Amino acid sequence: MVTLTPITDPSRLREYYAFRCNTYRESHLKILNNGMDGTDRDAYDDRAMHFGWYVDGKLAGCIRFIEPDESSVSIPMLGYMTHATGAEAIRAHIRERKACGERMIEASRFCLAPEHRGLRTAREFVLAMITTLQPLGFEHSVFDCRAEHAAFYRLMGFATLGPDATYWVPKLEMSMAIFHYDFATLLERNKELQQRLGSTMVVGKAA
Repeated sequence: MVTLTPITDPSRLREYYAFRCNTYRESHLKILNNGMDGTDRDAYDDRAMHFGWYVDGKLAGCIRFIEPDESSVSIPMLGYMTHATGAEAIRAHIRERKACGERMIEASRFCLAPEHRGLRTAREFVLAMITTLQPLGFEHSVFDCRAEHAAFYRLMGFATLGPDATYWVPKLEMSMAIFHYDFATLLERNKELQQRLGSTMVVGKAA
């Protein structure tokens, strides 16, 4: 079972930033900085929560979570989502959650080492993300993914955000799908979430 560990130690963080950079290079994906120093890091990392999946002491996967702030570009997606409809859908969702008094995050920099990629592992990793966030008070999240991966998230119970299925993102040179989730909906769709959380689960905690 995939479990996520907080990454706060400076040496672990250096390994983590290098892992992200190497993952994007290996995958031939356009990253959001030049990575000239062998790391992938941006301005959002200073206020992000960083987590890693370790196998035999070696980093095998990672993710970061960023809670929106009051700035006009408060999460990474809004820094590159130039499609007006997509950007407004994200902002509207943030406003709606805030009006309801519900905390939310953006999940980004989802990376897996090549030897651990596959639908089963990806699903395990996503479930680990959810079971990490819920006890921290987050039952809502937004994230984006490559358009060809959208069906995977729909099957798990995630819902697309906005009127369009996908959005072309020039900076990334690819079509992206924007998703969000409500914990209660995912709990109903993925029964093993309750088993994973056990006594730590307090449904509605974020409200």
